[in-house]
This record gives sequence, C-alpha cells and structure tokens, in this order.
Amino acid sequence: MQILREFEENGYKIIEYTNDGETVSARVEEKILTDDIPEVPVESKPQPTLEEMQAQTLLNTEYLISKTDLLGGM
Repeated sequence: MQILREFEENGYKIIEYTNDGETVSARVEEKILTDDIPEVPVESKPQPTLEEMQAQTLLNTEYLISKTDLLGGM
C-alpha cells in the first residue's frame, strides 16, 4: 500500500492510500491542532492538611456513633 495523495480539508489532514495506484483503498483523517485554542484556567482547590483530614474523620466517626445510638444501637 502506498500514499495516493495528502491534503488538508476542514481542519483535517487527510491521507489517502492506494493498492493499485488509482483508487483509494484507505483514508486517514487527522485533526490539525492549532495553538490558537484559548487556555481555560483550571481552578484547583488546596489540598486539606493532615490535621484537617483527621478532624473531618473524627467528626464523621462521632456523627456515625451518635446516629447509631439514636437508632437503638443497631
């Protein structure tokens, strides 16, 4: 198989392949990426500290214990 032709169309680079030198036997379309795409800033939340995670775990545990007590110690 060999390349029959290469061209750009509608933002794609298109490569057509041939087996017999005349007809298209395969076609590959590759999106052309450009640098003019605006970068969208990604907001990142600061990661919690170890102490904050421990405090949240303690609160969650206390909540579950109190909920279990209210439901009759299930």
